[in-house]
Amino acid sequence: MKNKITIQIIWFGFLLTITYSCKKFVEINPGTNLVQSSDIFSSDQQALSAVAGVYASFRNSNFYMLNGGLSLYAGLAADEIYATAPTTTTDPFFQNQLLPANSVVNTNFYSHIYKVIYQTNAIIEGLQRSEKLSPSAKSQFVGEIKCMRAFLYFHLIQLFGDTPLVLSTDYAVNSTMGRTPITEVYSQIIADLKDAKNLLTSQYPSPGKARINKYVANAILAKVYLYGNDWSNAVIETSELLTAGGYQLLTTPNIANVFSKGAAETIWEIANTSDISVPGDPSFFIPSTSAVKPTYALTNNLLTAFESGDARKVSWVSKNTVGTVDYWYPYKYKQKVVATGGTPNEYQVVLRLAEQYLIRAEANAQLGNISVAQSDLNKVRNRAGLPNTSANTKDALILAVEKENQIEFFSEQGHRWVNLLRTNRADIIIGPMKVNTWQATDKLWPIPENEINYNPFLRQNPGY
Repeated sequence: MKNKITIQIIWFGFLLTITYSCKKFVEINPGTNLVQSSDIFSSDQQALSAVAGVYASFRNSNFYMLNGGLSLYAGLAADEIYATAPTTTTDPFFQNQLLPANSVVNTNFYSHIYKVIYQTNAIIEGLQRSEKLSPSAKSQFVGEIKCMRAFLYFHLIQLFGDTPLVLSTDYAVNSTMGRTPITEVYSQIIADLKDAKNLLTSQYPSPGKARINKYVANAILAKVYLYGNDWSNAVIETSELLTAGGYQLLTTPNIANVFSKGAAETIWEIANTSDISVPGDPSFFIPSTSAVKPTYALTNNLLTAFESGDARKVSWVSKNTVGTVDYWYPYKYKQKVVATGGTPNEYQVVLRLAEQYLIRAEANAQLGNISVAQSDLNKVRNRAGLPNTSANTKDALILAVEKENQIEFFSEQGHRWVNLLRTNRADIIIGPMKVNTWQATDKLWPIPENEINYNPFLRQNPGY
């Protein structure tokens, strides 16, 4: 891939412009001499500045992947939300009619992810060369960065399929790299996460949950094993987290607070861009007043999937009535803006406990452990005020977990979209809803055409 991606060595300059909120987040001064890479890793504090730069990239104010981009664009691509006023930006996602020249696919996802991956590679190389860091700090930083790199690659392969596995800052290698098979990328993801687990401690390295600890690696690894159909290891990873992590599901009436900053069931959250900003999701999902149409509304397919008495519909869904039309919209996050003199109540939640119960439920169902799978599924259902599941066979339980995932994680981090893809259910679910536009090849997004122009060794996905 051309050095449009790998030339991002200018990111070192970006470290000089880390915002006040980032400084507060890591409780350090970025310093004034971080342009020279050899200097960045000469002390624990300077190395922490580099790591903080990666977190800052995750919470960029644009709707990039982890700052609402997945929730919005993958939600449109699935069967969850629609734009109440069609636009040239959102229509291609909702209609699953993306083109290789789509600027959102390139800027908000593909290129942005690779830019951040380049940052992680540069930091890993610098940390490994440094002889001036304390052993504990080096272990923590390498663990955090490897975990982030794994998480980025995990999403790349869900969205684009085979993808170049860039693991260094070597331009000569990166600029001519073809697409790496998913199986090899998965192997690297697992290796990074295993390393991270061994390097990280169970304690969060700073106040709150906006930096990575051992259980974040646990949670991602469980998800990776599930998506790779490695049921036994998925059970092992989730069980380790659920037994020792100290997280708790919030039950009714506290279910309304699931997305509050530092909530008991949050495993990892992304801090906001500043002390007066909010996460991406509420900024575009919550309407400005009760008298206007929300920009994005929930589909009837989703609304009718809720069971009677589900506390999640009461707490996580709201509506505006405009004229005679009810527009229901995601209301998981409650704060659209921060009042003057106030502080943000929420961060962007990336990983939370309910997913781990559903991962273990599905994995155990696949293994034929019916009663154990029912127990985990019921924990998520019961906390929403619903009765125990009636599913009592392997196939019925797998479908029951799919529906619970749909309700629990609607409009959240692209969860529905990637679940339908990895279970080969997208054609069955989305196809009939979008019969005039859906094609089987829409399950993967296009490799941006400018990336292919830069690197002739890249090949486009079928259908584009």
